[in-house]
Amino acid sequence: MSKPLIDRIPFAKIVTVFAILFAVSLGLCGLTFALSMGRNRVANVFMSFGVLELIAMALSAAGLVLTSAVWVALAIIGSFQDKVSQPQKLFGDEDDTKLDKKG
Repeated sequence: MSKPLIDRIPFAKIVTVFAILFAVSLGLCGLTFALSMGRNRVANVFMSFGVLELIAMALSAAGLVLTSAVWVALAIIGSFQDKVSQPQKLFGDEDDTKLDKKG
């Protein structure tokens, strides 16, 4: 039987990537705002980058919300499904706890 969907999708990695992208975009957006306070040609260049950072920030925030909602929904749905118990091997094929009795 194949693994459930929640086990096949690496939600934690996806959320981590979105969170890092959001944090970097937020920091760059603040830096762009601080550098664009001047009234020169360089400020216009920084303002054009600010639009890209706002778009990246909005997309990563939407991705965070959507991925988290799907993760929680699949976890809730998966908790109601039947669990197939897998046999556990606490030891290897040989049991080292048995003593060899010689003689």
